[in-house]
Parts: sequence; structure tokens; C-alpha cells
Amino acid sequence: MTEKVDITSKVIGKVKGDGFELFLNGSKIGEVTFRNNQKEYILLQGFLSEDQRIFQLKPKQEPVTQYVEGCEMGWC
Repeated sequence: MTEKVDITSKVIGKVKGDGFELFLNGSKIGEVTFRNNQKEYILLQGFLSEDQRIFQLKPKQEPVTQYVEGCEMGWC
């Protein structure tokens, strides 16, 4: 199961040719191209674009239910 995390404000765009290369924390995550007055997002696996926003797909983390593990072994 995954969750969408909005990373739009963390993405940096650098002009390249007829579009932009997109970076997150210094790593390229995709690009935006403009052809025939149409904008196209080409993103690496794990990223998606919806409604002018960029999201990163991350595994959904289960809530922590126990502060420590192994207490049944008698060490805590």
C-alpha cells in the first residue's frame, strides 16, 4: 500500500532545451516538455503529476504500536 506525498515545493526545475529537468534533493526525478502548446510530464517510477502538483509515492507506514520490542524476553 502506498501514499501520495506532495513534494511540489521541494522540486527544483532547471531549463533544458524545450522544457525543464526536475530535481528533488539534487537527484533528477523527471522532466517537463512543451510540444505543440502541450505540457508533458515525464517522471521516474515512484513519482506522479496531478492537477499541477508533483507527488512522490511512498510505502504507507503502519503506526507504531509499541515503543520497544522484545519485552516478552525480559530484557526491558
